[in-house]
Amino acid sequence: MQSIYDLFATDPKAEAEEGLVLDYGGFGRITIRRAGGANKAFARALESRLRPYRRQMQSGTLDEAVAEKLLAEVYAETVLLGWQGIRDRDGQEIAFTAQAAARLLTELPELFRDIQEQAQKAANFRAAELAESAKN
Repeated sequence: MQSIYDLFATDPKAEAEEGLVLDYGGFGRITIRRAGGANKAFARALESRLRPYRRQMQSGTLDEAVAEKLLAEVYAETVLLGWQGIRDRDGQEIAFTAQAAARLLTELPELFRDIQEQAQKAANFRAAELAESAKN
């Protein structure tokens, strides 16, 4: 018999520390934490980074490119944990740093959207599903 906890309980360690791996096949693997949940650093960094722009946000005048850049920086610092096999256009491996991650997220907005979607899905961090994945 299943419990409601199987459906909604997430693993705080996976959300905030260990993360989970997004496998992009031959293009590489990116390890992410959750954007929210137990990853309190994400909320703190987002609030801190956006604070100087609060008035512009409230009035709807914050430039979209600036907002995307700020969000990419927050994700690079608090959501992305690392990567393996990520290469530039010339096939050279890119070493993981927060600056390199922010640049990659800015240059590849579709990748950034996918990472955002995966990092915001509570289902990806459900304790029951992570335990099941570990068995396989």
